[in-house]
Amino acid sequence: MAEKIVRCVRCHYVFDAGDGPCPKCGTPYKPPAAPQELPDVPYAERYAGTPFAPPPDTTPVALPRRRNFPILLISGVTLVGVAMLIAIVAVFGGASSGPTSGPIFVKPRTEPPSPPPTLPASVALTIQQLNDPNLRADVTVQSVADVNDPSLGKHERHAVSFIGQIAGGNEDGIVIEEGITREYRVVGGVVFIKATPSARWSTAASIAGYLVIDPAFGLRKPQMLQLVGEETQDGQLVNHFQTTSSWAPDVTRIAMINTYEFAFKPDVVVLNLWTSQDGSPLKAVFSATNTATNGTKLLDIQTTYTFTNVGGPQKIEVPGPSPSGSLGASPSR
Repeated sequence: MAEKIVRCVRCHYVFDAGDGPCPKCGTPYKPPAAPQELPDVPYAERYAGTPFAPPPDTTPVALPRRRNFPILLISGVTLVGVAMLIAIVAVFGGASSGPTSGPIFVKPRTEPPSPPPTLPASVALTIQQLNDPNLRADVTVQSVADVNDPSLGKHERHAVSFIGQIAGGNEDGIVIEEGITREYRVVGGVVFIKATPSARWSTAASIAGYLVIDPAFGLRKPQMLQLVGEETQDGQLVNHFQTTSSWAPDVTRIAMINTYEFAFKPDVVVLNLWTSQDGSPLKAVFSATNTATNGTKLLDIQTTYTFTNVGGPQKIEVPGPSPSGSLGASPSR
């Protein structure tokens, strides 16, 4: 009997298939299955749809040119008819309420430049009156400044009030500052002061600049004000203005409080101003604050101005002489 040397499929030991199972691991020997006979078909059909199939030939084949003038003419007429039909549907069907599905052609258009905004005439009137050296009015001022210093656990309050008149660049009024009451009068640049109503007038070299009201608020240009709107107060139609970022106020002068030595400077300032329709000032509220990141108000200044009898017959004169020859009681204004 001829030898038939095979290899164990499990341990790969080589042995004679006629000896039975593998002498090393005992795995029975199984002869391989006979190969399946494939039908005698062409190669292309046998491997169609497999990676072994050759790629299709995509080389273009030149066809003979034929003159199809009648066909082209008929096709052109057909296309023209279809185009006319689409146009009719677009014109008559466009009146329907449903949206169109056709393309929308937008022609670009350059917008004309917008004209620069113009400020209302009332702004110019107000600026003119506030800077008029001959402005006449009765004026009342109430001002309070709170200063908090958390690092020192310190709080200060400063309060000033004024009631008086301004007329033609002159000023007359009673000031209560830090609990001290004084009456002063400024006429032609000369300062007259008396400490109490019964005291005598005396001249002074000067007074603090922040006690001078006219011109008020440092509003010099219309760009410093914006119109908030028209409001009705006490049955009167008034204009409400507010300052813009173009305004850089003298905080000390508007508050009528010496803020130069305060530990904190304001970082937000705003003035709300109400005027009559002809631009005459009626009321103003000034706010200057400095707020810490935790919300604590380090500085809070609130000042209110009230104007009455604007343009009235106010007249401020030099105090008349007293019987002793010195400056005495104030004459009528």
